[in-house]
Amino acid sequence: MEQQKESEAFADDTPLVWLLGKPARVRILSVFVDERGYELNVSEIARQAGIARSTVYDHIDDFVDVRIVEETRQSEARQRYRLNEENDIAELLYKLDGVTLQALLERDGHLEE
Repeated sequence: MEQQKESEAFADDTPLVWLLGKPARVRILSVFVDERGYELNVSEIARQAGIARSTVYDHIDDFVDVRIVEETRQSEARQRYRLNEENDIAELLYKLDGVTLQALLERDGHLEE
């Protein structure tokens, strides 16, 4: 039986790892979910995510390419982006955020049945 190397784990090539496998990506997506309906520039995304602007630039095109995020307009020579509410992945991320919040509140006793 061949021993599998850690770097060749099955999960490495899955869609969820591509989408959520790096903390910076999760932070960027979280900002878009929390700011659903609002247009943000890279500086605003970076500030709210607590990451460098260069890190946002490293990932934003991937999200635009799969239509989770859409480019909206340029404001003062800065491209603005927002969550694409017509995208199934974006909608599911929004729902996942809500049900996770509800589960955490229930766990912490903030919601009574």
